[in-house]
Amino acid sequence: MSTGGVAYDDKASAIERQDMAGIVLATDGSEYAEKAGAQAIELAADRDVPLHVLCVVDRREFDETALSSGELACIQAEDRGHECVATVADEAEATGLDVTTTVCHGIPEDDIVEYADEIEADTIVIGQHGDHTVHLGGVGRRIEDNSTRETMVVSS
Repeated sequence: MSTGGVAYDDKASAIERQDMAGIVLATDGSEYAEKAGAQAIELAADRDVPLHVLCVVDRREFDETALSSGELACIQAEDRGHECVATVADEAEATGLDVTTTVCHGIPEDDIVEYADEIEADTIVIGQHGDHTVHLGGVGRRIEDNSTRETMVVSS
């Protein structure tokens, strides 16, 4: 990713596997993200398109510092990201959807838009508020402002 994100799953092969555009769900495991997940699953099923579940570990909060307590926090954030995408993927696969999961490091609003552009997604779905200890503010709003794609910001 040009924003400095580091993908932990093979996004390139995910793009090759998808013949049609799909829905990108940005998740962090928060209550709002869970509600957004349910809507994204329903939307993908209604449109009969793949669901791409993405978690961006915010490098502003979890930088990849070597040999420090920050490194442990970063590893825990990555693990949490994998848990978040796996939970949604399990729910989506149970409905018969084709699902791709990706966890990466970067700036959420930038990497979410970039990912959606790379896979030529129809729609980006995100919860109104995220799960973070430091308020980094309005990711959904910035995605709406910076993306040409349909964006659904799900409130509670």
